Amino acid sequence: MYEKKISRAQPGLIVFVLDDSGSMAENLPGTSDPKFKWVERLFGVILKELLARSTELKGDTAQIKPRYFVYIIIYGSYPQVWGTGEMDIQAAVEKYANDGNSLGLGGKLDGTDSATAFQMAYDYLKEAIKAERFCKSFPPMLWHLSDGMSATDATPIADLIKQLATEDGNLLIVNAYIGIQTDLKYKGPEDFPGYVDISDVGADEDNMRLFNMSSEAPACIRKNLIDDGIFPNIREKSHLFFDVRSKDTLKHALQTVGSIGSRADRTAR
Repeated sequence: MYEKKISRAQPGLIVFVLDDSGSMAENLPGTSDPKFKWVERLFGVILKELLARSTELKGDTAQIKPRYFVYIIIYGSYPQVWGTGEMDIQAAVEKYANDGNSLGLGGKLDGTDSATAFQMAYDYLKEAIKAERFCKSFPPMLWHLSDGMSATDATPIADLIKQLATEDGNLLIVNAYIGIQTDLKYKGPEDFPGYVDISDVGADEDNMRLFNMSSEAPACIRKNLIDDGIFPNIREKSHLFFDVRSKDTLKHALQTVGSIGSRADRTAR
């Protein structure tokens, strides 16, 4: 499984669940930027990457042939959908640009109810994978960006999401932890070993919950990360869980998104 390539005929779907609770207005430890700024930064880089993977050159003209669709949920004490719901990558980039290259985050949504946000994602995804557009595609990926703190536990709903599947495999959940408090020792992407065991995460219960909610990286994604020299030492059975030790590591984490698509046949229709 996990063998399909992203194409216009079988596009990829990325669901973003973005934490904009009050704690996201606090600075990321060791930096002068609030955590929501790191979310905005990573989101913008991912959009540009997905747009690049959907752009072809015909002579001197660039043509966008959307191979990715996105669905974006922003949450705090309640969830809300950004944009017009399911959007192709071109529409999402245009809205993001028209909004000043911003999602309008600011740690403004008070408390943190991750369970309700994941429930909204589940309700959308269970219908989306029935559609002709996605039912045979590389499985959708849910990308959760959060500092981990939540008044509710989204684990049971995350487990339901991971049980959903297209013809090519079960849906995947990625957690990008906007923080640095783990027990994993590494200097940067070149020696990042991946989070394999709960002991790598440390004693923080919020972080352990994020780790347990994360899917194990399929062999194809791990191989791509190694072959591309992004995480050359990532271990087998690593979870799709990342912390933010540096700007570079945050940037490299996006490579797991639709990594099959990075090898898509550019002539595929």
